Amino acid sequence: MPKKIKKIFEYAGFSFFITLLMGGILAEIGIIKNTPSWAPNLFMIVGSLLVLMFSKGKLLCFLICIGIIGFFYEVLGVKIGILFGSYNYSDVFNLKLFSVPIVMISAWIIIVNFSFSFIQNIRNKFFIIYGSIIMVIIDLVIDPIAVHGLEIWIWNEEGPYYSIPNHNFLGWFILSIPIFILLNFSKQTVETPSRIISILVISFFSIIGFINEIYFPAALGIVLVLLNCLLFFKQRKRKSNAL
Repeated sequence: MPKKIKKIFEYAGFSFFITLLMGGILAEIGIIKNTPSWAPNLFMIVGSLLVLMFSKGKLLCFLICIGIIGFFYEVLGVKIGILFGSYNYSDVFNLKLFSVPIVMISAWIIIVNFSFSFIQNIRNKFFIIYGSIIMVIIDLVIDPIAVHGLEIWIWNEEGPYYSIPNHNFLGWFILSIPIFILLNFSKQTVETPSRIISILVISFFSIIGFINEIYFPAALGIVLVLLNCLLFFKQRKRKSNAL
């Protein structure tokens, strides 16, 4: 594909993504009424496609594999309830397979891409542990907002953190380990546009959290976003100084 046409596709995709993001925020505030049922699905799908579009080599293949692995984690979680706890998805994401929204593939791609961007330049024996811890922290942000703000799924059992069972977070940590073992084989790093998309998705959840007065997870999400941005600028400065 000629570079000019590719650039047009990239700008068009990014603009459409921003439109969906802003539409979701305006709908949550109540300015936009009767949001079409396909909009939440499309927001996550477009976001993940943009992440994949700007990913290269093994990282691209690994992110696709991780999206599929994450989806089957969710299937096992819903059907058996031993991975995260007992929960069921609502109809917010209404395209489902095995009682799990297909768009969860997109969600896993975006979340893992965001986590990986934190530690992509750290390749030591703690890489896998760092990645898994970041995944748990992201879940501390997303889960309460997804349940109490966006009502994407419903827990059948309760715990102390926004009614989320504790073993959900243990499950996230354990199941993130094979994902970061896989990513450790990737020599590619997260490209800037892909990183921006992931940051915007986490920012979206934080904004929804503030709108719905779910303050701690929303604030934690903003801290993650700011730290990611700070790390990004530090890495760029380091590269510039090395040239």
